[in-house]
Amino acid sequence: MSGTTPLPPTSAAAAHTAAGRRIGDGLTGGLRVFLAAPFVQFIDPADGVVRPQWRQRLSALREALLDAGHAVFNAHHNEGWGEWGLPPQECVPSDFRAMQCADLVLAYPGTPPSTGVALELGWASALRKPVALLLDPGTTYSPMISALGEISPVLQLPSDGSWSAQCLDRAVRTALDWAAGLGVRPGPWSAPELDPALAYHRHATDRPDPPVVEPVAAETVVPA
Repeated sequence: MSGTTPLPPTSAAAAHTAAGRRIGDGLTGGLRVFLAAPFVQFIDPADGVVRPQWRQRLSALREALLDAGHAVFNAHHNEGWGEWGLPPQECVPSDFRAMQCADLVLAYPGTPPSTGVALELGWASALRKPVALLLDPGTTYSPMISALGEISPVLQLPSDGSWSAQCLDRAVRTALDWAAGLGVRPGPWSAPELDPALAYHRHATDRPDPPVVEPVAAETVVPA
């Protein structure tokens, strides 16, 4: 399919109101959230790492999700923002495994739209994952992206282009309230013990405390 088409207008505020919830309501235990965004187009060729402004923006999205009590997979963070990028033979299976275990996808397709993010959105729709799309104003998207809602639940989050802290916080809150309104619940892979194997991260304070092992008292030997 060729050509591009603008996404039809959708009111994120209406979806937020319809949910009728505060952030995180109904999401007890925390979701696994796959945070997708372009990688290659954010790299500064001078040093091979993600440009500071994009590192700051993606970090803000990631931190907002973590602060809300959810586990996050983000390849940019996992690969040191490009400092220790994984070879394709490792990063593609890692991304796909994380998508399989995701309860919610928050994706920024980029301008121009990233082919890597488009692939991840294809995985998400095939796996029937709910997807919240953070969209740039005035950008056109492939029909294969604009019609994702025909396959799986999709929420459009039109950005004002400012990438302000308020804008990003509002996007995360709306996406999480929307997921709660859909009845999204943590899936079978939500146990924090699985985080390292699945490359998900959460705040250390959200992890269960290790079991307390009582010290074994030394045996008293009574001379015969």
